[in-house]
Amino acid sequence: MTGSVGAWARKIAELFEAHRLRVERAIARRTGDPQTAGDLAQDAFLRLARLPDGEAIQNPAGLLYVVADRVALDHCRAAKRQRLREVGPPDEESPSPGPGADMVVERNQTMARLRGAIDSLPPKTRDVFLLYHVEGLTYRAIGERLGISPRTVEYHLRTALEQCRARMKRRPPR
Repeated sequence: MTGSVGAWARKIAELFEAHRLRVERAIARRTGDPQTAGDLAQDAFLRLARLPDGEAIQNPAGLLYVVADRVALDHCRAAKRQRLREVGPPDEESPSPGPGADMVVERNQTMARLRGAIDSLPPKTRDVFLLYHVEGLTYRAIGERLGISPRTVEYHLRTALEQCRARMKRRPPR
């Protein structure tokens, strides 16, 4: 049993070394709070390390990002609760500080159109786009992961942006 705990601790250390910066960037994007992203990333690694059956996890890196997302979400919820406690309950006469229903619907429709535009990209172009814009990888890192040159990464990104921009300019279906 002690050997398996040691192996899991080594695996966590390897994950920390390989993914810490990306996890911090993902948390900072999710929370909008880059100052606490390092602390929240450490919390995500600690939560993963405390799992009782760590060695049985098939994809520890994937689970790490899920745990990090949950940590970020917990942080956002706690921050929102704190703001509500400080401000107090909303006054019924004062207008809502958030966007109106029509703005929310419009934003959701725009996001759905953008998702559709990204989904319609050729597979390699879509992969490059997501690795760059979602995971925050550099051209070189994307090229190494996909076995292409940084120049080809640049080409795919340019193509993705042109195709997404063209699709977004089309009139939305009614």
